[in-house]
Amino acid sequence: MQEVKVGADFKARAKRNFEKCWDNAAVVANTPDLFARSADRAPSRYEAEAIGGATISVGESFSVRMEGSNMVGRRGTSPVILLSNPTQNLRLSMAQGCNIARASVVAADPISGVFEVTIH
Repeated sequence: MQEVKVGADFKARAKRNFEKCWDNAAVVANTPDLFARSADRAPSRYEAEAIGGATISVGESFSVRMEGSNMVGRRGTSPVILLSNPTQNLRLSMAQGCNIARASVVAADPISGVFEVTIH
């Protein structure tokens, strides 16, 4: 017959392990979008210029490649947009993506001829 030990440490050995934690999924599910605790990650926007009087409209997408220190977007084989002075982070991400990406035009300023693009 086994001997059952009852003592001061019995409660400590017999209790279930319970770890307090905050249920983050419940907070996210019960928080309306207007008062969200953290902002969603928005894609970075970069300035681009039309090359050679090309007509560009909001919503168009182009393939872009690094050509020297600039990024050039092409429609087929014709260059249409130029992103001069891309950031170092953008250059590194382009290098990881085989030096090619997709740029989508999200805004245009018809007076200055500058476009805002996001790189995917």
